[in-house]
Amino acid sequence: MLTLSIIDSLSLPGSENRPNEDQMGWTAQCAFVIDGATGLGPDFVVGRHDSDAAWLATFAKVHFEEMIAPGRSMVDVVRSTNALARRIVTFAAKDRDMPAWNLPIAGFQMIRIEDGAVVTYGLGDCTLIVCDGNGETAIHSAMPDNAAHEREAARRVIEEAGGLDKLPRLIDDPALLARERALRGKFNSSASNVWTLGSTPEAADHLVSAGLSGGTPLTGLLCTDGFAALATSYGVYDPQELVAAARRDGLKRLGARLRDIERREDPDGRIYPRMKPSDDATAVLFEIREATE
Repeated sequence: MLTLSIIDSLSLPGSENRPNEDQMGWTAQCAFVIDGATGLGPDFVVGRHDSDAAWLATFAKVHFEEMIAPGRSMVDVVRSTNALARRIVTFAAKDRDMPAWNLPIAGFQMIRIEDGAVVTYGLGDCTLIVCDGNGETAIHSAMPDNAAHEREAARRVIEEAGGLDKLPRLIDDPALLARERALRGKFNSSASNVWTLGSTPEAADHLVSAGLSGGTPLTGLLCTDGFAALATSYGVYDPQELVAAARRDGLKRLGARLRDIERREDPDGRIYPRMKPSDDATAVLFEIREATE
């Protein structure tokens, strides 16, 4: 019988002036992280005075923890989560126009024990790094190339603007806002390969999953892209080293290292190109092993 243990967890807001739009959670059979993104409209739909993305991430966390049970498929859980979220968003919007780019979305990555096997599920750009009992390391994400694409895009705009601190806010740049809305408006449709938690139940049909076949014990790190940047964007650790450092030093110390890079070593984004000074950063360190009698 396989058992899941949570070793450590951490969630850091990207800014003291904005809500943390990440979430994390776990049950006896699973653990997950969620990364929300607020819509690109002039005001909030559900969160109103807070953040639609923070609302959606919290909603999905609660729904996952309540609905995930032995025998219930993740396709069904995601479809149910998105269907109920759409009903809430529609009710909250009332008569307001709700184009796709104005709706909150969220990515997630999960590890789950199912019938004696270990499976990972995901939508969006969260990441699982897992080291198995045979010494092998695997990385899983529904959007494995996203970090490289975003890094290159950030490099170009930082060079044009003359530094990270000179990047215009999205709301202050009509051309940039229009471009982002056109891109976001294609999410969760056949026009894009990006599917998310949010208001589209059909996203459940595009859930990315993989079975983990390595020997136990498994030690893994679930992380949103803001935390995964230590390996995927900043190169401070390779994936195996990141898991080892999390277990050896604790996630709080890794979080401090992450913020030190962003705020002291590279505040201008010249060394490590990114679209914002710091992103919300969330991680869950876990272990799965065979139970002993």
